Amino acid sequence: METSFPTIGGRNAGIDGENSFWPSFTDIMMVITMIFLMATSLLVVRNWQLVAELRESIAAEQIATQLIESTSQENTTLEERLVNAEQSNSILRLRLLKKDEELELAQSSIREQKISIAALDLTNTGLKQALDKTQAQLDAAYLEIDTATAQSIELSSQITDLSQQLALQKQQTDLTQSELETARGQIAQLSDSSVSQQLNIAQLTEEKTLLQREVEGYNQQLLTLKGEYETVKSKYEELIKPARSAKGKYIAEVYYVKVESGTVIRYRQPGDQEFSQLSLAQVESRLDRLKQEQGKNLYVKIIIPEDSGLTYNEAWNFMRGLLVKYDYYYQD
Repeated sequence: METSFPTIGGRNAGIDGENSFWPSFTDIMMVITMIFLMATSLLVVRNWQLVAELRESIAAEQIATQLIESTSQENTTLEERLVNAEQSNSILRLRLLKKDEELELAQSSIREQKISIAALDLTNTGLKQALDKTQAQLDAAYLEIDTATAQSIELSSQITDLSQQLALQKQQTDLTQSELETARGQIAQLSDSSVSQQLNIAQLTEEKTLLQREVEGYNQQLLTLKGEYETVKSKYEELIKPARSAKGKYIAEVYYVKVESGTVIRYRQPGDQEFSQLSLAQVESRLDRLKQEQGKNLYVKIIIPEDSGLTYNEAWNFMRGLLVKYDYYYQD
């Protein structure tokens, strides 16, 4: 069976037709060339794989760097948001504390006014009953006056009759005249009583008018208080969002509470591991130094916890005093 590949050393046959055992130079060079080409191919493939792996490593390193930067930015943003949220919480607690105090005062005033209105209603009811009773007495007096007038008319008729019989019945006429004078006296007394009762009625009517005006005044005050409460509530809702921002600022934290032994002030600035309990003078001394160093980059964070034990005025005066002196937002 013939092949297309020549045998090694086939071209250089020995003398007398015998094949030479040693290969020719061309065959050796061909083998060396083939080995070189194979080695070169292997090196090229290996280098290509190494380059691909290097590119993947560089891309992975870039992705990891971007992730680290993104994570750092997110952590910074979250820390700033946390600082702003805590400051907003403190301001919100102050506003809620003020609103609760104002609401308690308004409710106390409303309760007192309700008590006053109830007392006035009770007094008005008593006066109305007295007025009704006086009116009944006045009606009875008018009835007595009408009766006395009728009696007077009847007595006048009797006098006329008795005058006609004067000559014959002088003694009876004197007696009748005495009765007439008595009746006239009774009529005069009833008239005086009627005038006095009319004056009492006028006085009671005037007192009733004054009481109604006082009730209207209390109602107006109640409406005014309700309007002031709604105004305070709307202002509180408008002031919920603070204008200050801790972003990019040097933050100094001041924690303020009130306990049985007195007020407690804790202070911490960047670089401090924990809060330090200081006096107000020491806190202001440190803030003075920071204000000189940081200038308008100083952000004073006042922390007023929910169970601080402070009134609104105490908390607000403390916060306002430190912010106006040292915080960047309140500096000219």
